[in-house]
Amino acid sequence: MERTEPTATRDKERTRQAILEAAERTFSERGSKASLTDVAKAAGVTQSGLRHHFPSRDALLCGVIEHSMERFWAEIHAHVDLSENRPGKLLRGYIRALTGDSDVFAKVLDPSGLSATLGHPTGADELYVRDAERWSAAMEADGLPRARALVIAHAAEGLAMSRSSPFLTEGDLQLARAELLAMTEQPMSP
Repeated sequence: MERTEPTATRDKERTRQAILEAAERTFSERGSKASLTDVAKAAGVTQSGLRHHFPSRDALLCGVIEHSMERFWAEIHAHVDLSENRPGKLLRGYIRALTGDSDVFAKVLDPSGLSATLGHPTGADELYVRDAERWSAAMEADGLPRARALVIAHAAEGLAMSRSSPFLTEGDLQLARAELLAMTEQPMSP
C-alpha cells in the first residue's frame, strides 16, 4: 500500500513536535548554550532535518515560544469547568491552572526555567503581541468587567511566578486562589 499525503503530513507534524519537545528539554537542561546539534540529537533527527523545520536558531526559539503558548492555552482550557454557565468561566479556569498543580506552568513560568533561557529571539515580539491579543479577546468574551478580569488574571500570574519562592507557602497559595475564584463570582456593579 502506498503512503498518502495525509500520512506524510502527519509524520512531518510529528517530527516538528518531537523537535520542539526536545528543544524545550535541551534548553531547560543545558541553558542557552545548547546547540542546534544538541537539539537535533535529542530529537532523533539530523541537523538538516532540524533545519528543514527551523532554518535558524531564532526560528527554533520562536517555535519553542509558540509551542509553549499553545500548551499554556490548552492547559487553561483543560481547567475550565464547562458546567459553569456564567460570566468568568475562562478566568476561573485560568486561576485553577495557574495556582493548581500544573506541570506546564511550573516549566513555562518558573523565572529560572525555559522562558529565561530562551531570551528574546528575533520574531518573538510578534508572537507575544498575537498571544496577548488572543488572551485579551478571550477574557473580554468571558463576560466579567475588564478591570476586574485584569486584576484577577495578573494576580493569578503573580502567584504562579511566586510558587517556587520561599515567599509563598502552599497554604497561602490556596488561600489566595480561593479569594481570586470568589472575586470572579462577585455580582457586576451597575
